[in-house]
Amino acid sequence: MGRRHGRRRRQLGGLFAGAAIGWLVGFGLEYAVGVRDITGTSSNVFSVAFGLPLALAIAIGLFGLMLGTVREVDVVDAPVRMGRFRRLGRAAASERGQLPGSAVPPRSPDQPTVPR
Repeated sequence: MGRRHGRRRRQLGGLFAGAAIGWLVGFGLEYAVGVRDITGTSSNVFSVAFGLPLALAIAIGLFGLMLGTVREVDVVDAPVRMGRFRRLGRAAASERGQLPGSAVPPRSPDQPTVPR
């Protein structure tokens, strides 16, 4: 439950940070360029509220949301896939086999799946 809450916080943080950066960049471009036909003028409130700053806030906000969903994956030497193997202190072998060079011996077909 806590992991899901942290993910939601990262997503919302990325969304709001991206939207704020996008709005600031859009307003800066509108203020610097200020051509009525291209970006709108910064003196026009409607142009600031619904023009380039809002468009960039939406676009970069969605990009920030996408970046907020990316997780960092822990790099482990021997993956532990099930709790009982973690308690035993050994790695669980994959059902599909081992990667070449793995230090964990492969499971043979006649071996039981549950350790006794």
